[in-house]
Amino acid sequence: MAAAGVTLALLAFLPGPVLVRGLSALWCAGVAAHAFASVRRARALRLEGRRISVDGVPGDVVDGSFVAPWLTIVHWRPLGARFTRTLLVLPDMLDADSFRGLRVILRWGRPGRIRG
Repeated sequence: MAAAGVTLALLAFLPGPVLVRGLSALWCAGVAAHAFASVRRARALRLEGRRISVDGVPGDVVDGSFVAPWLTIVHWRPLGARFTRTLLVLPDMLDADSFRGLRVILRWGRPGRIRG
């Protein structure tokens, strides 16, 4: 949100056509609102081995996921999709056992079930 605020302040004080600056500010505010809404939205995650389902969309976990005690980043590709997606999972988003299970499955590829 700070980056969007700084960008809007720059657009307000930079010289240029008012219409272009206004449309740019509107676009910036829209992108910031979308980013804020997608971060705040609750997600449903189900992981079984290398198969994943996020908000009911099935897919596969792909290489590049990051696992640490304080942060887990899941890179996954929905079935039939071209691009991968990223899901950030912080320790307070799940109970301790589910978060540990998620980290174990992603790090070691062990079969198991995580629901959160």
